[in-house]
Amino acid sequence: MSAPRLIDLHCDWLLQYAGETTVFDPEIYDGVERRLGQSLGYLQGTAAAVFSCYRRAEDWQRHADPWHALYELITRIEAEFPGRLLIGPEDFHRWKSEPEVLCWGILGIEGFDYLIREDVDLSRLPSLYERGVRVFQPVYTSENRLAGSSEIGDERGLSDLGRGFLEVLAGIDSGPRPALDLAHMNPTSVSEVLDWYEADPKRAERLIPIYSHGSLSHEHDQSPRALRIESLKRLRALGGVVGFSVGPPFHQSEETLKAAIETALSLPLHGGSAQEGIAIGTDFLGVDATLPGLGNVEEVVAWLGRNFAPEVAEAILRGNAISLVRRLTQ
Repeated sequence: MSAPRLIDLHCDWLLQYAGETTVFDPEIYDGVERRLGQSLGYLQGTAAAVFSCYRRAEDWQRHADPWHALYELITRIEAEFPGRLLIGPEDFHRWKSEPEVLCWGILGIEGFDYLIREDVDLSRLPSLYERGVRVFQPVYTSENRLAGSSEIGDERGLSDLGRGFLEVLAGIDSGPRPALDLAHMNPTSVSEVLDWYEADPKRAERLIPIYSHGSLSHEHDQSPRALRIESLKRLRALGGVVGFSVGPPFHQSEETLKAAIETALSLPLHGGSAQEGIAIGTDFLGVDATLPGLGNVEEVVAWLGRNFAPEVAEAILRGNAISLVRRLTQ
C-alpha cells in the first residue's frame, strides 16, 4: 500500500524557478537554491496544495504595475497545473474520483501589500475570485494598508480599508466560498478580524477563516508572528482551520511542533470533534531551513504517522484539509 499523500495549506512552489525564469529577478531571490531540497518529491507526495502567489517587497517595488506582476504568477501556476486547479464543484469531484497520481493546486495570494492601496483597488478582488483564486492572505509586511503585520514595531490593527477588504470578499455570492488567511497578521489585527466575524456568525460561512501556516505562541515563541492561544480558541469556535508549519522559524524542535498540535487538539471546534480543523502548511521553499527529519513531504508524512494515532494523523495529513477544499470549491 502506498503512503498517504499530504494536502498542504501553504507552499511557495513558484520560488523553485526564482533562478531561471523571467517571472522573478534571480538577484532578489539569492538563497532560494539552498532550499530546493524541500521540494524533493513534493508533487508525488502531495495530493493538493495551496500554491501562493508571492513576491518579496523589493520585487513588488520594481514593478510599475503590481497587478500585472501578480497576474504573471497566476499565469505561471495555471500553466504548470493545467486542468488541475481546484476552483469549482466539477474540479473537486474529478480530483476525488481520479487515481491519486498528479498533484492538484489551489490558487492563493500571499499579501496584498502593494496591490490594495485605496478603496478603488477593492473592486479587483471579485475578478481574482472569478480567475480561480480561493485563498486571500491580506497581509505580509508593514507596507500593507489593510491591517497590522507581524513585523516588529507594527502595532496597527484592522484599518477601514481592511474592513472593506473583508466585506467585499464576504459579499461574493456566486458559488464556492473564498478563504481569508490570517497568517502574518499581528495579534491586534487577528483579534479585530475575529471580532468582525463574531459580530455576525454567518460571515464565517461566507468567508472561511483560516491560519494557513505558522505556529502557536508558546514559551519559546512570543513573536507577533505566532498565533495566540486565545485567538486559536476563537478561530476554532468559528470553525476555522489552522495549518502548522513543520520547522524554523515557527518550531525549533520536533517536541515543540508536537506540543503545538496537541494544544490545538485539546480545544473544541465549533460543530465538530477536537481533531477536526487542524492541518499542515509546510511553507516549503518559503523557509530557510527545516528540522532534521522534516525536510520534505515524505518525511512530514512519516513523522505524523510516528507521533499520532492513525486516525488523528490521517485527519491532520489530509482529512481536515479535504473538508476545507470541499468548502472552497462547492
